[in-house]
Amino acid sequence: MANGPPKWLIPAILLAHFGLLASYTFPSRWIPDRLRYWSITYARPLFHQGWDLFAPDPPRCSCEVQAGIGESWRALDASGDNYLRTRMVRNVAAYLNGGSPFPDTLTVPPVMEEALLGLVRDMMHDEGDLRFRAVQHCVVDDHRPTDRDTRYVPIVFVDRHQP
Repeated sequence: MANGPPKWLIPAILLAHFGLLASYTFPSRWIPDRLRYWSITYARPLFHQGWDLFAPDPPRCSCEVQAGIGESWRALDASGDNYLRTRMVRNVAAYLNGGSPFPDTLTVPPVMEEALLGLVRDMMHDEGDLRFRAVQHCVVDDHRPTDRDTRYVPIVFVDRHQP
C-alpha cells in the first residue's frame, strides 16, 4: 500500500479549480449566486491586479498629521517615536486620502476622532485645547516636483450630538 494522497484528491482539486474559473468567466445569469460569489472570491486575486503596483503614479502631496495644544504643534509621527505610532499615523493619512490635495477644511468621521485621540493620549498630557491639522506639501508643477506648496488644513470632527 503506497503512502501519499488518495488518487481522487488531485483530480478533485483540478476539477474545483477549472469549475470555479469557468463559473467566473461564464455569464452571471448561467451561474447560481452562491457559486458566482465563490468563483469571484477565488479568481479575482489571481487575475485582477492594480497595474499601478508595477509603475505607480507618485502622489501629488505628502501629508503629515499634527496635534496642537495652545500655540504649539507636534507631528504625530515625529522622529524618535515608536514604529507602531508612525505606521498608525501613516494609515490615518492614507485613510484621509492624504496623497491628493485636501479642501480648505477636512471633516472626518467619528472613527477618525477616536483614532486620533488614541494616538495623542500618551504623547500629550494636557488635553485642554487639543486640535488637529493636516500639513500637505503638494507638487505645483510636474516639471519641478521638488518645488512644493505647503498647506495647513484644519481637521474638524463630525458632531455626534447633532441629529
